[in-house]
Amino acid sequence: MPRIVFFTIHRTTAWWKFLASRMDFADVTVMSDLRNEGDYSLVDDFYRFMRSGNAAKVALERFGEAGCADIILRCRTLRSLKRDLALKLIGGMTQAIELAFDRLDPRLVLTFTMDRYVMDVMDRVARARGVDFLEMTASIIPDQIFLHRRGRLVELKEPSAEELSAATDALCSGDFAPVYVKSARDFSKKKFWKVFGYFALRGAFFNLWRFVKRDPYNIHFIDAQKRHKHKVRPGDAVVLDLLRQDWRERLDAVPKERRVFCGLQLFPEASLDYWLNSYDMLRHDDVIVRYCEVLGKAGYHTFIKDHPLQFGFRQRELFERLSKLPYVTCVPYDVPANFLLSQCQVSITFTGTIGFQAALAGLCSIVTEPYYSTDEHFLQVREFSEIDGIVDRVAQWRRPDDLAAAQRQIVRKLAGAGAAGNYFTWMDFDPDDELAWESTNSLVRAFNRYLPQFMKP
Repeated sequence: MPRIVFFTIHRTTAWWKFLASRMDFADVTVMSDLRNEGDYSLVDDFYRFMRSGNAAKVALERFGEAGCADIILRCRTLRSLKRDLALKLIGGMTQAIELAFDRLDPRLVLTFTMDRYVMDVMDRVARARGVDFLEMTASIIPDQIFLHRRGRLVELKEPSAEELSAATDALCSGDFAPVYVKSARDFSKKKFWKVFGYFALRGAFFNLWRFVKRDPYNIHFIDAQKRHKHKVRPGDAVVLDLLRQDWRERLDAVPKERRVFCGLQLFPEASLDYWLNSYDMLRHDDVIVRYCEVLGKAGYHTFIKDHPLQFGFRQRELFERLSKLPYVTCVPYDVPANFLLSQCQVSITFTGTIGFQAALAGLCSIVTEPYYSTDEHFLQVREFSEIDGIVDRVAQWRRPDDLAAAQRQIVRKLAGAGAAGNYFTWMDFDPDDELAWESTNSLVRAFNRYLPQFMKP
């Protein structure tokens, strides 16, 4: 039988191995970049090639200066390391993956959404061999997953009228919110220090554990370190003091047609680092501030709300810059996003779910290359320079005459890429628990049904 590769990450190996055991169309190898995990570990070969002395040279030979710079820029950990070390990591991992593919001859690679240089390199090596590299994540549509390639949806089917109606009804309900939002409730200073303390201890533990595991350059262990550029610092607790408690009064003082809601998303985040083409749009804070400046000078007032899961991780610089702008209000974490969507005429995000919800609600939704967008129903801003013209584009935008029809068209793209499956069954998966087996059945069926068509002949 032909072979496919499932690439696992920390704490998901048992889940991937269980899914692999249920595939009926191919042999599956679960590959890992962690020592002694999966059916095939890249670790020993990675260090052997790292020690060979030419790892950096290999990286440059395989991907060129521009390609290596792109790999480094998009990996939140590599961009905090010295360039020489980053190149050695890329070169060592490239050779380890090439050797693995020589041995295994995979016809397809499947993993989670790309969020680290290892996956980036694996994708590039696979594509060079004509092998598809698919990523999987949870859909906005409840109890579904979707496949994509660097944020570009992979269409699986034409959704039936019943499927489309059910998905549209679920997503347009007044109380809809992604699962992760419903679980976030405490946004106190005490909670901030609890989060800070936990991740400081976690970083210290992994700093020791990486040597215990004889895996000092594993990206998972390195990323946990608090010294990296994107990590929160004690002084970042001031973010909570920059949120306006009088936000409701400021909201009421602005006419609805001049209100803009900017729902921030996780940063750094895979859906920014690996989905956005323009390097300028990767300058997250500069992009947000520029939107506010351009719209503010035109008479709009922007209400900024941070992502619930960014609590305890947001660095203060962005909110310090925003708080100095008179046409910006930074809203507390506990204000519901759905309420702000109902009170504003315009929404701004990059790739976040808020942009999708805004379009469904009939707002002018400004986004940057999210998987769910279409040029017909969203204002796409793909380059930093395009922000300067956003006021005219907002002025020309018109709410759909038939919002219900527009909603179905917006949802159709997502429904066509969706497959029934509980993505979150990987969490604390117990391979000895029959109830855990049953919870993955829909995902097993989806894989067996849809994956064969993507396999290299």
